[in-house]
Amino acid sequence: MIPFVAVVSLRDHESRTFRLWVPLFLIWLLLLPLAVFLSPFIFIACLACRVNPLRGVAVIWQILNALADTNVEVEHRSAGLSFHIL
Repeated sequence: MIPFVAVVSLRDHESRTFRLWVPLFLIWLLLLPLAVFLSPFIFIACLACRVNPLRGVAVIWQILNALADTNVEVEHRSAGLSFHIL
């Protein structure tokens, strides 16, 4: 299943943490009309590159599903950033 929420945590040099929950399902809903609009162009590009369009959509879906449980942490001596996709 595609991820629906991301948690962004910011930490400053005084160890104060600010967490922000980002609802990804709203982003997916906003991107849906764009995907519908671009689908004929993607279909033509797949045919021009001799790629099965259904296989291409399946691969993109698998990549989106693989984003779940992604955890990225960046640490510096004065600050830190953590990005976790649920």
